[in-house]
Amino acid sequence: MKITFLGTAAAELYPGAWCHCDYCTYAREHGGRNIRFNSSIHFADKCLIDFPADIMNKALKYNIDLRPAELLLCTHSHEDHFYPQMLSWRYRPYGADQLEGMEKYRAGCARFGDLPQLRIFGNRKVFAKLQPYFLQRENADYEMDYTIVEAYSEYRHAGVDFIPMIASHTDTDGERGLIYLVHAQGKSFLYATDSNTYIDRTRDCIKAHKVDAVIMECTFGDSEKQGGHMSFNRMLNEVRFFEDSNIFNGRPQVYLTHMSPHRMPPYDMLVERLKGTCIQSAYDGMELEL
Repeated sequence: MKITFLGTAAAELYPGAWCHCDYCTYAREHGGRNIRFNSSIHFADKCLIDFPADIMNKALKYNIDLRPAELLLCTHSHEDHFYPQMLSWRYRPYGADQLEGMEKYRAGCARFGDLPQLRIFGNRKVFAKLQPYFLQRENADYEMDYTIVEAYSEYRHAGVDFIPMIASHTDTDGERGLIYLVHAQGKSFLYATDSNTYIDRTRDCIKAHKVDAVIMECTFGDSEKQGGHMSFNRMLNEVRFFEDSNIFNGRPQVYLTHMSPHRMPPYDMLVERLKGTCIQSAYDGMELEL
């Protein structure tokens, strides 16, 4: 299975848009893998996890065609993870493709040609953000549908088996984020962002499964700030939990994503810190073959 990291930054991007700190200054000056955009991945040919605002730019840059997508797993509704405006451009008024000449282009159509059905899985808050587009389906075809998931239940779609689990990431209005165990094309991985230290039921679910790799966040880096994200030390504790629980098929493989500037060193420095461990820093455009 091929996984492409379309982005590996936290909400504020890396470098921070308005920041003059040493890490952000280094990233601007050195560029390359030190530059990060909002976190999302493309995997198993036609599947996505999360849908930030810049996803089309990143897909084009890394030669990923989003049109065949059949599955979108959403972790939560924050805009750096789910920005449905781009999905609205799947809009096609019924019968538009049958119009001729300039009449076709006067139809207010956002796209021509058929698409496979895109099924989106996530929590109720994600659905609330998406719902305005579904209200227009009497007049137009979006070729997408939505399932509100129940945590710890097993799902299958587009040849992918997955289990959503509760993340330690709660919004002010009570939204609980999700992390996912995913199995496709004979390989499995854990995708865990955004989340602080995992709750007991999520730990039990993870321990009951084998994976080939873990993709997890490390937003807070060297800061021990609490609140819905991992610090570097808490991330190391979770990696020890993975190893102690013997969840890996073969050698442990851990890939860090969702990096915040100011707290997490830029890529060049982080690679040096991680030498000699089973942990690697993912980067925008990275291709992982499991």
